[in-house]
Amino acid sequence: MPQPVASWLALRGAVTLWSSLLGVPTFPAPYYNGNMWGPLFDQIVGTMFLLMLIAALIDLHNTAVQANLGPLIIGFAVAAIGMSFGANAGYAINPARDLGPRLLAWIAGWGDLAVPGNGPWFSGYMWVPILGPLIGGMIGVILYDLFIGDILHARLVCNGPAMQAQAETPARPPGPDTTEPRSRR
Repeated sequence: MPQPVASWLALRGAVTLWSSLLGVPTFPAPYYNGNMWGPLFDQIVGTMFLLMLIAALIDLHNTAVQANLGPLIIGFAVAAIGMSFGANAGYAINPARDLGPRLLAWIAGWGDLAVPGNGPWFSGYMWVPILGPLIGGMIGVILYDLFIGDILHARLVCNGPAMQAQAETPARPPGPDTTEPRSRR
């Protein structure tokens, strides 16, 4: 066997091993019967919830968690999203979580199953776990900004340092009708 062919076979075997160890591309559940709207909605909603939680954790107007608890809470959120949405479409709530293993599987020789994502009960699935999280991330951050972020900002403006400074300054100078004594010259 020539050296380049042996090298290619060894590389292909190593890539197959690593693709099975590092992750497998996501695929829709069989009960969707090839319909892509259910898995797309699943990816959008799962990513939307994740990004809303991350935005709440890192928002400076919000009461922040301690620095060492942020990754733990995000990990719990990813686990909860995985347990609730994972059975439907494999919860690729990050486009890189699916695209990398999918390309690695394609290089390893999985063929049409990896790219474009054709299987026994689905076809052309590759775009769903890439486009769904991108749409869901935008929707999640926009919803957070519209419904939660603006309220936190309004509370900061009403109760923040500007309001305290205004409360400390008297509205008019002290006089006979105010409770503060007039300073003597």
